[in-house]
Amino acid sequence: MFDVIDQKIYFRVANTFDSNIGLIIEDGHIVLVDSGTGMNHNQLVRDLKTLNLDVSDITDILLTHSHIDHIGGILPIMDETDVTIHLHKAEAEKINAGNTSCTLSQNFGHDFPPITIESILDEGSVLEFGDTRLKIYHTPGHSLGSVCIKVEDTPILFTGDTMFPGGSFGRVDFPGGDKRKIVESLKRISSMDFDIALPGHMNAVKSNGKKSAISSYQMAKSWFKV
Repeated sequence: MFDVIDQKIYFRVANTFDSNIGLIIEDGHIVLVDSGTGMNHNQLVRDLKTLNLDVSDITDILLTHSHIDHIGGILPIMDETDVTIHLHKAEAEKINAGNTSCTLSQNFGHDFPPITIESILDEGSVLEFGDTRLKIYHTPGHSLGSVCIKVEDTPILFTGDTMFPGGSFGRVDFPGGDKRKIVESLKRISSMDFDIALPGHMNAVKSNGKKSAISSYQMAKSWFKV
C-alpha cells in the first residue's frame, strides 16, 4: 500500500527482497522511483488501483541505481506501456552497451535482458515533471551509479540504498561497492537540508532525516575507519 508523504508524493514499503517504491503524481506525469524486482508486480497493480491508477498510466521510472531489486520491476511495466527510464550514467552507459553486470541479476540466478536507458543522468541533473523538480546527487558507494534525489522546495530526499534509518547504510561488498565512497556520500547528504528520507529499503524517516543521515555517516566512518 502506498503511504501519503505529501499531496503529490507517495511511498510503498516492501516486505520482501523488493526495493521500496516511490510514486510522484504531477500534472499528467506518473513517476515511479525504483520499481522492485517485478516478482510482486500484481501487488503493485493492486496498490496503484487504490489511487485510481493503472500501470498504463506510468510515464517515467527513475532509478536510484540498477541492482535487480530496484530495476527488475521495469520489465513487466514495459510489457504494458511505454515508459522513460532514468538512470545515472555510470550504470546506464554500461546497460546501453549490453553489459548488465551492474544489475547483479546473474548473482541471484536471473538473466536481465538488453534494454535502452533513454534518460542518462549526471551529478546535478534536474528533472521537471509539471511543478515538481527533482535534483540528482551522485552518491556512489553502494554501487557505481547510486544517486539520491531531492524533491526541490520540499523537505523530501529519496536516499536509495545510500542511507537507511537507524544509522544504517547500503552494503559495499557487491561489485561496484566502495567503502570509502559510501562514507564520502553519507558525509555529503548529512550536510544537506532535508527532514524526510525515503530509503530503498526499510521504513521512511518522516522526521529528523538529516539527523538520521548524520548517524549513518558516523556509523560508516567508524565501521570502515576512513
